[in-house]
This record gives sequence, structure tokens and C-alpha cells, in this order.
Amino acid sequence: MMEGFILLLSFFTRIPVPYVEYTEEKYKKGIKYLPIIGLIIGIILFIFTFLEKFIHRPVLSLIIWIIYIWITGAIHLDGFSDTIDGIFSNRDKEKMLEIMKDSRIGAFGVIGIIILLISNITLTSYIDLKYILLVPILSRTLAIFSASISDYARESGMGKIFMDNINKKESSLALVFLGIITVVLFGVNAILPIVICILVSLYLTRYITKKIGGMTGDTIGFIIEITQIIFLFSIYILRSWI
Repeated sequence: MMEGFILLLSFFTRIPVPYVEYTEEKYKKGIKYLPIIGLIIGIILFIFTFLEKFIHRPVLSLIIWIIYIWITGAIHLDGFSDTIDGIFSNRDKEKMLEIMKDSRIGAFGVIGIIILLISNITLTSYIDLKYILLVPILSRTLAIFSASISDYARESGMGKIFMDNINKKESSLALVFLGIITVVLFGVNAILPIVICILVSLYLTRYITKKIGGMTGDTIGFIIEITQIIFLFSIYILRSWI
């Protein structure tokens, strides 16, 4: 179990960990730990929020998201841009999947990343920074949720292993873990932004599934990045209530 967790941590982050030889079985066992990996990322980002006493908020927000990109190796940003290029190309299913598989980034992908990063930095400048801890946990929980309610759109690939080994049980446990962390650390009122993000991820998963017949590793990355924005925006809108 520990090897599976370390393998996933090395796969989805740049955090230095002991070397674990890849096997499909270890990868399968590690998938359920994705929300905990989100917690680790969140703790690292949260530590930097203590610099607020010394650094102006907009500059600190920029630093936080640069650190996020470094920690994750931009792996989900890549999936986000590929999804933007493919899904919004207005082509047929096969062409969309082909575009998403292309390592080259298109104009829509570039524009999407720019808007994404500007949104993250701007919204972070106006919210209580304690919620930064929750952002990576939420998004990775919803990655599991999305995978549990969809099929893999391709015949093979690393994403297929991920999605074929996520079921309603893993999804439920991840959501419960997210709920407990949220209520214990931030209070019951903080559940509302979580619910909003769940509904958005449900809609986007169904929308993408209609387009390409399922989800892929890229579209799961898209879910991770887009739900982070939705969460930050929800926190901003509801800041006087939560």
C-alpha cells in the first residue's frame, strides 16, 4: 500500500520521494490516495501563506501558484490545455481525441492557460488564504468523482488504468474525506462551495462524455484545474457568508 502511495506521489508531483519501481498493480493500489496527495500539496501551499506579513497579497498569490505549478510539474495544466484544444475544436469525436493526443499546444490551449493562471492569481488575492489548503484536496477528490461516473474514451492508455480502477466506493470515500476536512477545519458553511464544485464537475463530465464518449487523462486534468477556479470563485462570492 505504501509503495502505491509513493508511486502516485512521484507520478503526480515533483516532491522528492524514495524510488519505487513502477508496476501496474502498485499504480492501481495508489490511485485511491489521490486526495491525500492533494492534502500534501495543500499543506505546502498553505505554509507559504504565512509570508503574507512580509509580502503584498498579489505578489504572494503569484508565488503560491508558481509553487503549485512546480510541485505538480504542470501535468494537469497540460491536460487542461489539451482538453480546451480538443473539445472546443468543433470536430468529430476521433478528431477531438487526435488533437488532445497531439503534444503541440494550440491557440485555444494557450489562451485557456493564460486565463486560468490570471484567474487563480486574481481570486487568491481576494480570499482568505486559509482556503488554499483545501484547493488541491477538492480538485483531486473531484478527479476521482469524475472518473467514477464515466468510462474511458480511448481503447488504451495510462488514463484507462486510472479510470478502470475507480468505482463508487473510492469516490464516496474521497468525498467523505473531503467533507470531514472541510467541516473540521473551515466549518459547515464551507460545504456550499464544495457542493457547487461537485455539481460543476458532474455537468462537465457529462458534457465531455457526450462529446468524446467518455473521459481521458487529459479531461481529468481539466476537471482538476477548472474546479479549482470554481472553488476560488465560489469562496470569493460567498466570502461574507463563510
